[in-house]
Amino acid sequence: MRLTAVIPTRNRPADLGRAVASVLAQTRLPDTLMIVDQSPDDESRLAVEGLLASGTPMNLDYVHDTSITGLVDAKRVAAGRADGDVVCFLEDDIVLEEDYFEQIERGFVERPEMLGCCGVVTNLPPLPAFYVGLFRLFHRGMFADRRVGIHGFASERGHELIASDYLSGGLSAFRREVFEAVPFDTANDLFMTEDIDFSTRAARRFGARFFINPNARLAHHMSPANRAAVGARQRRKVREFFVFYKKRRERLADAVMFLWLLCGLAIEACFAAVRYRRLAALGGYALGLLDGLRWQVRAVGGRESA
Repeated sequence: MRLTAVIPTRNRPADLGRAVASVLAQTRLPDTLMIVDQSPDDESRLAVEGLLASGTPMNLDYVHDTSITGLVDAKRVAAGRADGDVVCFLEDDIVLEEDYFEQIERGFVERPEMLGCCGVVTNLPPLPAFYVGLFRLFHRGMFADRRVGIHGFASERGHELIASDYLSGGLSAFRREVFEAVPFDTANDLFMTEDIDFSTRAARRFGARFFINPNARLAHHMSPANRAAVGARQRRKVREFFVFYKKRRERLADAVMFLWLLCGLAIEACFAAVRYRRLAALGGYALGLLDGLRWQVRAVGGRESA
């Protein structure tokens, strides 16, 4: 099995260097490491080339193109170039456990019907029970997300794979044939929900052949670079859930579950306003509602089918 590891990046040379160093330390190297760099300078490229200067059997495919517009577009470019049987997407501010790719490959070998999976993040703080309860209370129906409560736990190996249509984009892996049938949505300005948008569309096309692999683990050290302020995050999140809903609504029950989700997001905005002591979180929620109500869903190109 040939593995292609993909890291989209922009203006994070130090973070990218740590991520690539953890790739080089793997017990099972990917066959190709592809960097999709949107930075305006060569600092990230020089950092990566310096790390690989001593030689490695892994191929480097460095795509440096400032015309690429954001994370989803970078993934689209990578999917079109990747030569691996399995394409593994990573973020540029992660550090892999040393057997990450070994565990990804093992999952695909042991479950040959599997078309996609994601690993888990090890360094998330334990979620309070009331938060997990609230999340599960408000994320129902098409918004039910099995990842909450899984990320953050990490001990031993040998865990069973967990069926899930929701996969985390920054630690996901897909068989290449998925991209031949399901294109990335570069039309609807997605970022926060781009991963679940893609994985749930893939599940619609191929059925329940997607899993969480708790044995493939990494630490996510969230870089402060390129991070939106709290109000902007709330605004984008609400608007993107509107898009997610509008693309998938089929029954009256979907509308009911979406209205219920909006109540949960309003509570989340209140918590954020208290936590950060900024009313911008509530303002962002209100603006997100307006954006979402006005948003006209744009068609996704390619050979996608429901």
